[in-house]
Formats: sequence, structure tokens, C-alpha cells
Amino acid sequence: MKDTEIHITKEVSLKNPILIEGLPGLGFVGKLAAEHMVKELKAQKFAELFSPDFPPQVIIEKDSTVRMFRNEFYYWKASGKEQNDLIFLIGDTQGLTPQSQFNICSNVLDFVENYKTKMIITLGGFGVGHLSKNPQVFGAVTNKQMIRDFKKYGVVFDNKSGQGIGAAAGLLLGLGLSRGMKGICLMGETHGSYIDPKAAKSVIEVVKQYLKLSIKLDDLDKKAQETEEIISRVEQMQKTQSMPQMPKDESSTYIR
Repeated sequence: MKDTEIHITKEVSLKNPILIEGLPGLGFVGKLAAEHMVKELKAQKFAELFSPDFPPQVIIEKDSTVRMFRNEFYYWKASGKEQNDLIFLIGDTQGLTPQSQFNICSNVLDFVENYKTKMIITLGGFGVGHLSKNPQVFGAVTNKQMIRDFKKYGVVFDNKSGQGIGAAAGLLLGLGLSRGMKGICLMGETHGSYIDPKAAKSVIEVVKQYLKLSIKLDDLDKKAQETEEIISRVEQMQKTQSMPQMPKDESSTYIR
């Protein structure tokens, strides 16, 4: 394999679908959110993306078989008049170099253009260096008119000028502009050093309201509780290890 390839595994017909990207990134927020939506909506896989710019290794499955690193495309057909068809992009990894990121994202956009995609929603994390009880969702858009649409769902748009959005979450929006695609990046407030189901839940809350989707979030609540318990134990262990040791009483150890 010399170039990035997309293999269609199922032919589907979609009506102006919205692309939702959730690849691995800060706090795994986007990945958790997109994969949860795929699971809850029972979206169906219809294509796979392979690239020589992915890590040079294979993944060992539970049954001890191996497979290549890949990204996957899933589709969901709208069930109501106010809903849109959806294409989800999820996967194991992203490109290893800046050039590969541009190449892979361009291939993704070429592919979804075949289905008349005109809007992109990318999902990710917004690192703040601490855990939040109620993570905010920050937004960045390609069109100022979209700010009003998402503000009513609690999305915050006060990011400082000059900040960047890395990898696919940013590039898909930037490259999509020249193709006439509008888009938004939704970033859940996260510590940045831990997998963050609570931030993923906050992001899904916005998406489900905007797209009028019915998605249960119980599984993410359980994962968030488990994560917080693990972090609490780790922090307690770190505090214990960093405590200064009290000097021994020489009178009790000296042999007379």
C-alpha cells in the first residue's frame, strides 16, 4: 500500500449527510463521544480507511488475530423529518506527520463529498489541566452565523485569538472551507492527561440537541465514575509516596 486508501464495504444512499469526526485526541473526548453515538444509534459501517502514514504496526484482537490500523466510516439514516443523515468517522489513530494529516483529511473530504456532505462536526478535548465536575463545551466555527445556533445549547465561544485546533478536528474544517462545507469543532473541557468520559458526555449533549437525536448516556456516566475513582486512588498514592519520611528515634534502634 503506497497511498491512503478507502475501501467501501457497503453501498449506501444518503441524503445530504453531516460528517461527525471523533478520532483519538486530547482526553480521547472525541473518540469516546463519536463511538458512543455510533453504538447507541446502531450506525452501520460502510467503509474503511487505511494509510501507510498510520503507525507501522498491527493491532492484536481478542481472538489473537491481527489487523492493520484503520479509520472507519459509519452511516445513520434519519428517522424523522427534522433530522439529518449522518456519517461518523472513528478509528484507531491519526496520521503520524503533518503532511500525512493533510493527505488523510483530504481523502476523507473527497470521500464524503461523493455523498453531498455540506456540514462537518468535529469533536475533541479542550485541555484545562484539571478535572471539571460539569465540563463546558467550547466551540470554533467556519461561519459566524453558526455561533448563534450553538450558543443556545451552552457552547462557549470566548476562545483567545491565536489558539489552534490540531489534527483532523481542525484540518477537516479548514480544508472543508474551500469545498463549500461549513463546520464546527466542539471541544469538551478536560484535564488532558486522562481519558475523560464526562467531557465526552458534555459534547454529546450538545450534538444530540442540535441534531435532535435520542441517545442514552448511562454508560458514559458509569465510565466517568470509574475514571474518577481510579484518578482519586492514583493521586492518593502519589501523595503518600511524596510525604517526607519521619527520622527514626536513634534511642530505639541503638544497641547498647
